[in-house]
Amino acid sequence: MKEFKILDKVKWLLDYAESYMFSSFPKVHLALKIKLEENLYSLIENCIRANLNKGNIRSKYQKEILTNISLIDYYVGAILDKGIIKKKRFTSFINCLNEVRKMTYGWINNEEKEQSV
Repeated sequence: MKEFKILDKVKWLLDYAESYMFSSFPKVHLALKIKLEENLYSLIENCIRANLNKGNIRSKYQKEILTNISLIDYYVGAILDKGIIKKKRFTSFINCLNEVRKMTYGWINNEEKEQSV
């Protein structure tokens, strides 16, 4: 697979979460950690699936990427509200997540332009 910027960013998000967020999770909020982790891995899977497919199938997986991003955004916000992570780590994570969101919207718009031509 050639260089794929979105996938690189998503891998960074997973590494960041494993290094700075998952290590300090209290057992009381284990369900939140599991949901976040599942959605991060699902985000990676959907990025790869969208990159390898074409047409309507690619579009479906691109929408799944956006769904995963929204869920991750919610879970990380809940983690911040519970005081599990610091504001600075939250900001770093969300900034990268927003970059992935913008890149995905750009990818979708580019696909739509190519289909209309």
